Amino acid sequence: MSDRESKDPKHRTPCSGDSLLQTEGSTADAIEEKLRLADHLKLLVESTDRGIYGIDRQGRCTFVNPAAAQMLGYHPDELLGERMHQLVHHTRSDGSPYPEEECPIYRAFEMNRGTRVDSEVLWRRDETPIPVEYSSYPIIRDGAVEGAIVTFVDITERRRAEERLKESEERFRLLA
Repeated sequence: MSDRESKDPKHRTPCSGDSLLQTEGSTADAIEEKLRLADHLKLLVESTDRGIYGIDRQGRCTFVNPAAAQMLGYHPDELLGERMHQLVHHTRSDGSPYPEEECPIYRAFEMNRGTRVDSEVLWRRDETPIPVEYSSYPIIRDGAVEGAIVTFVDITERRRAEERLKESEERFRLLA
């Protein structure tokens, strides 16, 4: 019998389609399990090196992990409640304005589907750009889209390596 099918609540594994908690014990056991799961999720979000933040349907930051705040040059408390597009995604890498209605992050909840992008930048507090790969997926509760979760990673080193490879290939072509 798999963990998912186990009757023992200590051995059940939450997965898609399950409510996050299905125990047959007392209310106290259910509360304890919810707290344990909440603590586990908090540790996961805070321990990753990927930036993670959530936005509501108005684009306001509802949560942010330490990695995201650090990469963007903010303290997490400074981002909560702020409109993230206006703060960190307002301008394209070429310096042209980036209208919110064209932003793939917002399409995640407007069109109820996720997206992954690796050709854009986010802007740090000091107004320097960070080349990023990001994904944005809708947050759905009770069948209604509440906002989106955005995860991102700084790809500065990847871009530098790609440039070095391109330069090397060009030198090789010239020699050949």
